[in-house]
Amino acid sequence: MHGSAPRACSLSLEKASGKLGGLSRLAGRFFPSKLLAGPAKSRNRLFPPLVVFWAFLSQVLTRNASCAAALASVQAWAAAQRKPVPANGTSAYCQARTRLGIDTLRAVFKAVGEWIERRCEGSLPLLAGRVVRVIDGTTISMPDSPENRKKWPCAGNQKKGCGFPLVKLVAVFCLRTGRMIKFAFNDWRQSEYALARELLGWINKNEVVLADRGFCSWGLVALYVRKGVDVVMRLHHLRKDKAGTSAWKKPQRTNAWGKTLWRELPAQLAVRIIEFNVNIKGFRTRHIALCTTLMDERLYPDEALIELYMRRWQVELYLRDIKVTLGLDVVRCQSPAMVEKEIWMQAIAYNMVRALMLEAAMTHGQTLERISFKGTLGKMREWAAWMNQSGERASKTMLKELLLAIAGDPVPLRPHRSEPRAVKRRPKSYQLLTKPRHEMAVSESRRKK
Repeated sequence: MHGSAPRACSLSLEKASGKLGGLSRLAGRFFPSKLLAGPAKSRNRLFPPLVVFWAFLSQVLTRNASCAAALASVQAWAAAQRKPVPANGTSAYCQARTRLGIDTLRAVFKAVGEWIERRCEGSLPLLAGRVVRVIDGTTISMPDSPENRKKWPCAGNQKKGCGFPLVKLVAVFCLRTGRMIKFAFNDWRQSEYALARELLGWINKNEVVLADRGFCSWGLVALYVRKGVDVVMRLHHLRKDKAGTSAWKKPQRTNAWGKTLWRELPAQLAVRIIEFNVNIKGFRTRHIALCTTLMDERLYPDEALIELYMRRWQVELYLRDIKVTLGLDVVRCQSPAMVEKEIWMQAIAYNMVRALMLEAAMTHGQTLERISFKGTLGKMREWAAWMNQSGERASKTMLKELLLAIAGDPVPLRPHRSEPRAVKRRPKSYQLLTKPRHEMAVSESRRKK
């Protein structure tokens, strides 16, 4: 059959070929390209680190697209660039992903974060000139491969062969920009406040940490105070302190703390307790008690700290953007090493979207919280597919138009919106897996006989 291909097919090929190059033009501004240069004396590969990184990123930005889809993008890009086209089969691409060093991903993550910090320097204070960091945790599921299960076991209440390995992740964010500053993860048995201790080095003196009651432990608060960091946390449910000032005495040391470090912590902590009622429709919690080390009531009045704590919900939205919009709730890799790389790539992708949101907000005077993460991600994917089809000057013009499109589509103002946590679409009425799948298959076949 002769003649040109259908227009829809040709457009699809154009978009696929421009995806990798378009992403690099759009997001490559956020970090030095030399970070992806690879070894100086490496052989000429079909999948060099630069190509693998952008292909991997395109998977993450498309909610964990398959390796076959990433390979198709690389093939289309290579054909458009008149380079050797990789053969079908994802084995070579998957092997190239394993060669992408974790140190490289850490360096890119750090560079993107520094790009955001430079752009908003001087505009971060939220509380009497103090920078506020917010911390929270979540869990991540992954394929039930033997390697993953050995590294990160399934939850304790799961029957053998019926669950999935879980990772518990705790991250610290910038409350002003939404940037993920650092994260730590371990298996599900690790406590959140123990993971938060690993993030202490990325919180600076004179900053304020905002967190929920799961992090309100004496040892963690004492570590923050020792570093010159103040906290605003919801009071742990086991503490019954009344409103006013309290002195928390040092408890008995647990096995999780070393003797030397425990001795360096103060004998007691001076804290201030604030109680208030929440009369907002849809809020499950009606009475909240806050614990803070900000003792100056004149400089930090109760109303300011209550207002700050009500903004803590932003971190839940940050985690939702990563888990639901980007797809980190279930990672796809089959080995622990690749699971770790996938988590780092998700963090890089998240900060890149945040960087684009910040750039659009600052360029066009829009409030950052009015810019949609999901909307920015969708525009980023679609515009990147076409940015490589034009020259350098045209790409700069497209970037300006993209920033205008992002800033010009603000999220509606919906303060205290009440939406019940309910699902309208009914799930399929399949039976639940109560034993390993191969055992259930045998049982089913015997029952039918």
